[in-house]
Amino acid sequence: MNKTKKMTQGAMMLAIFGALVLIDRVTAFLFTELVVLVVPIIVIMYSAMYSTKDGIVLSVGIVILSFILGNLYTSYLIFVPAGVITGVLYSYFLNKNCNKSLLLFVAIIAYVACEVLVCLVIYPLLGMPLATQLKELSEVFNQMSQAGGMDYQLVFNQMGINFTVLLTIVFIFSTILTGAMEGVIIHLMSIFLLKRFKIKDVENTNIYNIKPNPILAYVSFLSLFSLFLNRYFTNETVKYVSIVVSILGLIVLLFYGYLFLTIYGKLIMKKNIGTIVVILSLFIPAILVAVIIVGFLYGAGPLRKKLEEQVEALHE
Repeated sequence: MNKTKKMTQGAMMLAIFGALVLIDRVTAFLFTELVVLVVPIIVIMYSAMYSTKDGIVLSVGIVILSFILGNLYTSYLIFVPAGVITGVLYSYFLNKNCNKSLLLFVAIIAYVACEVLVCLVIYPLLGMPLATQLKELSEVFNQMSQAGGMDYQLVFNQMGINFTVLLTIVFIFSTILTGAMEGVIIHLMSIFLLKRFKIKDVENTNIYNIKPNPILAYVSFLSLFSLFLNRYFTNETVKYVSIVVSILGLIVLLFYGYLFLTIYGKLIMKKNIGTIVVILSLFIPAILVAVIIVGFLYGAGPLRKKLEEQVEALHE
């Protein structure tokens, strides 16, 4: 009976996905991004009801169905496999009863890795190398220059900043940011649906218990120097890898910085200063640099130790 129910629910989920693909195809692929984003959520829901192995079986069916109904449309060919990989990885840790913070981390890392892999490896294999993608981004900047009456390329070159390298950084950073945002959406929607349908209750996490890794903090800080050494690298692959590594390091330090400010504001100052700093750092570069420094000091240990001492003093 349980096996029949499992097969029936799996078939229903495949049918729902197939219907979404057909609707997307009829509307000239207007909703592809939405359909692709639903893929990992379907896998997570089904895996939570049964097992990760069952989720893998469903994932294979989703990939095959997307190739058939999607008519090998590029986004389906690339992002559906990326979605099912994210869903399976998330499901594995979900069924291990991991807390929300780890699940969020898994969702973000998995989707960021998929986005970077697609842009730097898959697209070039399909005849769209990074140079072509950067050329399209350059055209966007040219249009902005014409609309605003300012030649951005000339301005940055006069400042001693290589415009091509800058475009590469912007492109990779936006790719990573897009993957991170999609990972957050997948996590939030999955937790909401799992709780709403009473499939699985995921344990909450106290952000104070999220302790930084000193080694990761030092590695992330050192990775920032690769931005200054980039001009000395002659190999293009090494250049792009160094840029990706430095951006990942920047994200880690920003996370640690915002984490410290959020915890310190909540426990010590009794104010939500983390959100205020996040908003201000979007407009004031000096604050962003300060957050990076704070993130390194928190990750390396000194600020974490000071925070623990102040928290202990409050409970005495």
